[in-house]
Amino acid sequence: MRFTAKIVFLRPRLNIPVPMPYPHHGIGSLASILRKNGHEVHFIDCAILKQPYSQIIRQVEALKPDAVGITAISANYSGMKKLARMLLKLNIPIILGGIHVTTLPELSLRECGADFAVIGEGELTIVELMNLWHDKQKQKLIKGIAYIENNQFIMNPERELIQNLDDLPFPAWDLINPLKYPNTFVYFRTKRLPTAVIFTSRGCPHNCAFCASTQFWKHKFRKRSPQNVVDEIEYLIREYGIREIQFGDDYFNYDKKHVIEICREILRRKLDLALQCTNGLRIENLDRNLLTIMRKTGFYEFTIAVESGSQSILNSIDKKLNLKKIREVVKLAKSLGFFLQGFLIFGLPGETYKTVRRSIQFMKSLPFDVIGWFTAKPLPCSRWFDQWVRDKDIHKINYDWFHFVDIGSALEYSDGKRTIKLPMDAVKEYLFRPRQLLRYLKFWVHTFHFKQSLAPLGRFYLLPQYPVFKRVQH
Repeated sequence: MRFTAKIVFLRPRLNIPVPMPYPHHGIGSLASILRKNGHEVHFIDCAILKQPYSQIIRQVEALKPDAVGITAISANYSGMKKLARMLLKLNIPIILGGIHVTTLPELSLRECGADFAVIGEGELTIVELMNLWHDKQKQKLIKGIAYIENNQFIMNPERELIQNLDDLPFPAWDLINPLKYPNTFVYFRTKRLPTAVIFTSRGCPHNCAFCASTQFWKHKFRKRSPQNVVDEIEYLIREYGIREIQFGDDYFNYDKKHVIEICREILRRKLDLALQCTNGLRIENLDRNLLTIMRKTGFYEFTIAVESGSQSILNSIDKKLNLKKIREVVKLAKSLGFFLQGFLIFGLPGETYKTVRRSIQFMKSLPFDVIGWFTAKPLPCSRWFDQWVRDKDIHKINYDWFHFVDIGSALEYSDGKRTIKLPMDAVKEYLFRPRQLLRYLKFWVHTFHFKQSLAPLGRFYLLPQYPVFKRVQH
């Protein structure tokens, strides 16, 4: 007979003064499919709670769960360890998951003292694990898990990806209620409130050296049907009064026909929404036909991940972008009335003072409304990390360093005469131009929550600079 379990999920907070304001869709999806299979699920999101971890642990203890699941990216892995070590004192079984654990399962299991690690896509694995919670022998045969037994690390065969994403129920939105999260969401801009982030697909077939997501999803692209996507949008409108949808897909426009069908379904149902793609669109799959119907449907903003203004660096990281094509797409999108964000990464392999200057000049030559400036880091689960970590002691790496924003002098490059400190010097040079200041002001005023958006931006200047390796305590 199948066991009915009670499980509590936790998400640690980041150790930087920038919020993680978005609902955790992964936890929402796990919770939904567990409920469908008769299990009781709770979610305590430390990322939006100000209570100390000790108080969170008391809440967990009061729920008397059969197991606790903790998810983490690398930047909040230290929080995962803190929570796990506190839970060990209560003798509550611990299950780990997320991209960091998928990359470093043995390290995570040993440092956290956890019972199991779920590797990769977790829905089917977590259901089987909880269904067999009291059958320890069958548990150890489950695909997609890792564990420690008699001090030996054991990794079971990987689980196949879910082929039909429509088979999954919608996330448990009551546990990741968008109304309980800060309205600023991913990049601190929203045209209409309230806002929700959804995903129409999983994965990306490309192989960019710095990207962790492509390897996590095994370089496979899978999509939901347009009807299923818009059904979820209607659910969010009906239950939560959502007025804006932000699509968080890794590669929203991989299948142009799929995007057009989603747009047509939204138009057919006469849904009045503001729409945006903050995670970026690939330029090779953008044309006038696609952008025109997107604009008609309500899309007002999207991001282009330029990454570098040096074609040689783009080629070396397998980004497969053409700088000339970027110019053409930006010009087309602006002519259709889109607000545009560009992403740029400093410090990619092969970066020099000369390539930095080339990147800044390239971005200055384009009419982006805002730029997201990042410093390159070999994220666990990326090909770059696999190369970078070979001569490192993984136990001494300070994983707090892998957070996604650096402001100030995180990097420096010099040509012998001049030195540039990044990303701050680039931000100043790009922003402090009359035309760009006006464009930037228009952009922020255009957003619904102009005043709210300024507060988190101010905290960027207070970001701590974490070292790559842990400081040795004497």
